[in-house]
Amino acid sequence: MPPLALVAGVLGLVGALPPAFLAVIAVALGGLSADAGPDPWAYLLLAAPLVQVFGAVWLLARRSWLLLVLAVVPVAVLAGAVVWAATGTEDAGNPALPLLLLVAPVLAAVLAATPRVRRWVAARPRRTR
Repeated sequence: MPPLALVAGVLGLVGALPPAFLAVIAVALGGLSADAGPDPWAYLLLAAPLVQVFGAVWLLARRSWLLLVLAVVPVAVLAGAVVWAATGTEDAGNPALPLLLLVAPVLAAVLAATPRVRRWVAARPRRTR
């Protein structure tokens, strides 16, 4: 296993913790039900960390590098929504702090997309029938 693949997988797993924490807090505060009906953004909150963990596990299992790279998209949308909500309030503080949600997932995606990791995944032994 190339060290880049190992680091990308670990960063993918560690990077799923902040969005998972945010999802748990949002659901605990009643994010799945609102006065006007269910909020569709809450499902993205729940799905984003699960897709990222699944992508990291698939990379470490030598199945797919692309899933971890694509798993950054929901996390990026989530971080963008958090930054947008933070800039809309007066007491928001520094709106760049929520961008820390993106550090580990983006770094994991960049490392997983390197040619060495892609070749390693592509060279896995195929199952014979």
